[in-house]
Amino acid sequence: MTAPAASSDTALLDRYGNALTGLAAGDAWGYQVEFTSYTRMPAYPVAPPAGHWVISDDTQMTLAVHHALADVTDFDDIEAVTDAITRQFFLWQVDPDNTRAPGRTCMKSLRNLRAGARWYDRDGAVESAGCGAVMRLVPTAFAPQAYWLGLTALQAVITHKHPRAVVPALLLADATRHAPAQRGRFLEHALTTAAQICNGTSTWTEDRYLEDVLAPITGDVSSFLVDGLNDDVSDALMRAADSRDRLQDVEPASYGDPCADIGEGWESASAAALALLVADMATASGGDAPALTGPQALAWASTSNGDSDSIACIAGGIIGSAHPEPDYWAANGLNPAFEPRYAEELAAAARQGTCRLRW
Repeated sequence: MTAPAASSDTALLDRYGNALTGLAAGDAWGYQVEFTSYTRMPAYPVAPPAGHWVISDDTQMTLAVHHALADVTDFDDIEAVTDAITRQFFLWQVDPDNTRAPGRTCMKSLRNLRAGARWYDRDGAVESAGCGAVMRLVPTAFAPQAYWLGLTALQAVITHKHPRAVVPALLLADATRHAPAQRGRFLEHALTTAAQICNGTSTWTEDRYLEDVLAPITGDVSSFLVDGLNDDVSDALMRAADSRDRLQDVEPASYGDPCADIGEGWESASAAALALLVADMATASGGDAPALTGPQALAWASTSNGDSDSIACIAGGIIGSAHPEPDYWAANGLNPAFEPRYAEELAAAARQGTCRLRW
């Protein structure tokens, strides 16, 4: 039996539950129109799902990462952690429900690993910067302090070993982990972190666990992180910040396509930038209330010209994580009716959450 959580653990548990609900709700909301262009949307914004909220591979793989971390007894044993995550991804790969537009990169990488390759082999994980690396990381963002950066990188490289997949994942995990302190400033914080990486003052380069995780492919974490920013990631973040500044003087009904001038979210760089933009608009505070409520933010993120389910999924995870109060989404009028299987899995993961992964 799990011991009762202390008050700080209770807040973390509530944040984790809110993050899981937010990401699954965003996933289901956007999945309805994932391959629909902005000009052909059924409504502006898209209405929430009717009946069961059907989630996609984004939530399925997030749950796989959760189950893997729950199985691990020693995070210092990186090979065992790698095997645990890979094993859960294999189970997802052959699951009868894996019919919901799974990412080609994820599926190809897992075929390579199932054939006996390790992720870092030439014929192992695909060297891709696709958004599959960034949409499933909420569990690693809540891992213990010594491990969260490395675990976030590890869940990425097992299927996407490109630096521009890993660095956006780290930026999003940072936003998710520290969401209450970054509310309304997610893009600002990410740009500051990016600048620190580029000018050599980032403490991430001193993270021993991150160094050990990446050791099979690089002996220079600093250069790897700089390569991971490149122009794509930094430019996407700056364009998203420009959009945020412009939208502050616009009524939400006139926001338009969140992807405009940023990217479509199919790759990690624009997916991260778009999610941080949406989270900023839903959590900013000052003299007035946030521009969007959490549910309105999911609707806006879903009504996009790009990878609607991943954008809304990532944004929902960050927004949920920003709220340590119990049942944030229900308190704001959102009670998604997930399919029974996933409703049960999400509820169980939320209960286990950070009681298992203490900070």
